[in-house]
Amino acid sequence: MWSDIETDKDLLGFSVHANLIKDVVTNVKNLPITIGLYGDWGSGKSSVLKILEKELKEDKDSIVIYFDGWTFESFDDAKLALIQGIVDELEKSEKFIEKVKGKTDDIKSAFSKLKKSINWMRILKITAKSAIPILSASMTGGASIIPLLISAFQEHRGNLTDILTGDKAEEFLKDIIGTDKEDKKYAAVREFRNDFANLIKKSKYEKVIILIDDLDRCLPRHIIDNLEAIKLFLNVPGTAFVIAADEYIVSNAIKSEYQSLIKASEQDGSSYNIGEAYMEKFIQLPYRLPSLSNKEVETYVNLLFCQSELLQETFDTIQKDFVEFTRTNKFEIYSWDRINTILSDGRYGNLQTTIGFMSRFSNIISVALRRNPRLIKRFLNAYEVRNTLLKASGIDSQDNRFALLKLMLLEYKHEKLFNELCEWVFNQPGTPSELISMEKAIAGEKTGKYPENKEWEQTDVKVLLEIPPLFSSVNLKELFWVSRDKLSDIIGGTSLYSAKVKDVFKRAYNHTSDSILKSICSNEIANLSADDSRDFFEQLDEMIITKPGEKNGYNVYFFCLENNVEGAYTKFLSILERIDVKKIPFSLGNKFNDILKIYPDKKLKEILSPNRNLLNAINTAK
Repeated sequence: MWSDIETDKDLLGFSVHANLIKDVVTNVKNLPITIGLYGDWGSGKSSVLKILEKELKEDKDSIVIYFDGWTFESFDDAKLALIQGIVDELEKSEKFIEKVKGKTDDIKSAFSKLKKSINWMRILKITAKSAIPILSASMTGGASIIPLLISAFQEHRGNLTDILTGDKAEEFLKDIIGTDKEDKKYAAVREFRNDFANLIKKSKYEKVIILIDDLDRCLPRHIIDNLEAIKLFLNVPGTAFVIAADEYIVSNAIKSEYQSLIKASEQDGSSYNIGEAYMEKFIQLPYRLPSLSNKEVETYVNLLFCQSELLQETFDTIQKDFVEFTRTNKFEIYSWDRINTILSDGRYGNLQTTIGFMSRFSNIISVALRRNPRLIKRFLNAYEVRNTLLKASGIDSQDNRFALLKLMLLEYKHEKLFNELCEWVFNQPGTPSELISMEKAIAGEKTGKYPENKEWEQTDVKVLLEIPPLFSSVNLKELFWVSRDKLSDIIGGTSLYSAKVKDVFKRAYNHTSDSILKSICSNEIANLSADDSRDFFEQLDEMIITKPGEKNGYNVYFFCLENNVEGAYTKFLSILERIDVKKIPFSLGNKFNDILKIYPDKKLKEILSPNRNLLNAINTAK
């Protein structure tokens, strides 16, 4: 499983983007500056910020602050929460404090003054008729508001808390603040900006870089609040803001908050886009993350499986090598050949197999999951969960794991086809005839044909279906069972075969001697309940359909027939009619001859007639 939390470990080759931004924000000639790091949801913006943060921390002339806008989503005043957050982070930074010129008391006084300005901005925002605004402010980081009021209005007689919680709270605040509330508000803002700029100036740092993440996760109102808070710091010498966001979401948030202006522009007949205009004035340097290429997707998947399968120390070596690799091989896949030069000891055969198999799907994964790193990671996590179900159900095998991946890609890209295939599987015993015929058509066989639903003829579907293992070579019912969370309407409460049935079938099919198989048939298979017997033969039939060239399935039937297991002969004829009898090994001639002695049925010989080699072997056995 892979965590959804972004780290500074580069698995996407995004160090190049982080370094480009770093070059801009660490050049004092460019400051102050605001950079918009744009990209779709899950495109890797947070990864770039984390890598950038790590690189900037190593720059002795820079102080970097990482701020998650979503953290304060629940706060009543996200604007002031962000402002407070930036000030708090600077105050907590020992690196910053050590470089500020002046006495310790002066530094404390400077931060105290900034916080007082923030509190004044909170107070001036209060307009309601009760204590709720005060209490809300207190809960959103303004715990010092009431002490501030008490110290500021100490000449007022009476209990200030009672006044603020009474009916005359609004009247009291208006009386204290005055009618020029807006003027005082702007004065508080100006004072804060000046004090903040002076604090930065006093420090020996040339650059204060603030990284804002997850802005696009906030509600529209809070997006605007955060942007307005950032505006408060803009143009402060030596500062840089890097804001990671989906510009489409932010632009729409701006539009939703300024509907009146939009309506006015529409009435004027202008095509003024307020969202774009706001962002253009706010962001000085827009930088959009490019979409991943198919090769980059393959590289990313390879690294994710390395991360999952290798010890942390070994993976760290691979990850560092990948970063070096990208410096000179930007357009190449970080493939198994390169990975193996580091592992070298040959102990990682399973990882090699997985990476080799996944490489055949890289283009399909790219298209199905829109080349989105987060979607890819979540898809692979879902795949790992279903793999766990395979193991828990005792049906784990390489073919099943890889066929499951194919099935999930069909589900993600073509859900209707996924559901249709499921209906075929659960409405027919064994492998659906539609699937067999379609796989023949894809392989170019004249006897094959496509279903009536033309969507099956889409190029990406055909490419997916023809990649081994073929769906017809595995038990799809079992694979659909581990996907039943998406198929409740189709398969309902369908469960896999009981542990007893699976155990009997496994021992019978994989028998090591005729005597063991004979004992199983006479003592166990013959005594199964009606339901268990049905499930047993269903598994047996599916194995013969998927692997008609193997002897084991036929041998189980032979011993069941010799022991007169009820219904076995009818089932045997039925399954022979459904397979390509030419694939039955002619070495089974003796066994078939024995069965014809017990069941001298012309129908059996008619069914076998296309296999001339087998008939010759039967006649020779006579």
